Amino acid sequence: MGPRDSPPSELGGSGNGARADVARKAKEVERMLAKLEEAGVEIDDKIASIIDDEVARIRAEAEREKNIDALKDNGLLVLYTITTVAVGFLLGADFVAKSLPAQLAKIILFGGK
Repeated sequence: MGPRDSPPSELGGSGNGARADVARKAKEVERMLAKLEEAGVEIDDKIASIIDDEVARIRAEAEREKNIDALKDNGLLVLYTITTVAVGFLLGADFVAKSLPAQLAKIILFGGK
C-alpha cells in the first residue's frame, strides 16, 4: 500500500481529509470508466454492481473517518472542560485555605464581624 492508497488517518492533515479522499477516488473511478469505454469494453450489470459496491465502500470509509474526527474533537472538549474545572477547584480551594484562617484571626483579635 503506497502513500496514495493509504487511508487519510495514516496520512495526517486536515479534518476534511476523508472528503478529499472520496473526491479523489471518485475521480479515479470516473477516469477508469472512461478508459474502459474508450477501449470498447461494455459495462454489464455485474461490473456496474461491483463499481457501485466500491463507491459505497469509499463513502462508508469517509463517513467513518468523519465520525472518528468528531469523536476526537468531542474528547478534546471534554478533556479541556475537566482540566478547567480541576484548575478552578484547586484555585478556589487554595483561596479558601488562605482566606479562612485570616478571617478567623480577625474575628478572634478584633471580635465580632
